[in-house]
Amino acid sequence: MKFTSLPTSYSSYNEPLVYAFDTQAEASDVEVRVINATTSEVIGRKMLYGVSVGQVDIAPYVRRAAQVVMPEMIECSQMLATGVQVKVKVEVAGVISSSRNFIAARFDTMPHFALLTNQISRRTMARDEFDIIPFYSSPDAVVEVVVEAMGKSYGYLTLEHATGGQTAVAVTALDFDNGPEELKVTFKVDGYVEATVEYELKENLREENLRGARRLAWLNESRSPELYTFPMRKSILIEAARRHIESVLGKEAAEVEHDGELKLLSAYEPQAQLEALAGIYKAERVWLVEGNAPRRIELRAKQVFTLPCDELGIIEVDICAAEEGVRL
Repeated sequence: MKFTSLPTSYSSYNEPLVYAFDTQAEASDVEVRVINATTSEVIGRKMLYGVSVGQVDIAPYVRRAAQVVMPEMIECSQMLATGVQVKVKVEVAGVISSSRNFIAARFDTMPHFALLTNQISRRTMARDEFDIIPFYSSPDAVVEVVVEAMGKSYGYLTLEHATGGQTAVAVTALDFDNGPEELKVTFKVDGYVEATVEYELKENLREENLRGARRLAWLNESRSPELYTFPMRKSILIEAARRHIESVLGKEAAEVEHDGELKLLSAYEPQAQLEALAGIYKAERVWLVEGNAPRRIELRAKQVFTLPCDELGIIEVDICAAEEGVRL
């Protein structure tokens, strides 16, 4: 028995992952087992009847095994294992293949390094919040992430990732004293700068000056986390209008949301950012992030509303609590 073809490491399990084999014996019934190489758990089985050669696509089993999670809390900048990458081996007729790492992200040509985020590189968040920047690096690349805090004083920290594949880094201003005004996150691969993401840091946007702000997290098409702060709730805008206009807006304001529902409006954003935010409605999971802790929510509507204004626009998102009786 020998394997005649195996997918390459770091191929995407959102595409076929075909293992071909030759038993080098008379035709018989052959069992194929897909094994999580990290936990030794059997994540898939398939029987092929009356064969001496054959092939099997293990991608469906690997997709189910990829249990993507959000961290329960982020209190410092750190590398994250989000569960998106799965290491597997395949057993056919008692012969076990070498291990392969598979990921969600798809590439026409495997890059040395790539950010896996759709959002623009200039962002905003509160000083007690965090962001997650997903990325891919080849197994022979050493990735150094430098987080710099600027404002009344300067500080920095360095994180390293040397294992390769699809992963992410969480960044937060909580690492630094004196309330920095900006963060700059630089990705260096083998000493060369590959990408930069910058943050304008605000006071907590949930305070009275912008009490409608809510920060959401979701998984993009690469099953990588994205986060964005929606600065305003629609009900607050309606309430403000009602104070000036006595009309049917009063009724609309009363009905615009319930305790377990929110209608959120983005800031005025360029088209590239609006397209990234529209990905929320394709996401398999969405979270409401309060400070440094996320909790699961659901989308109430399955459509996107945008309000164009010259080159900028606004997007509206409707969310609701994942559990009945929970107040948002």
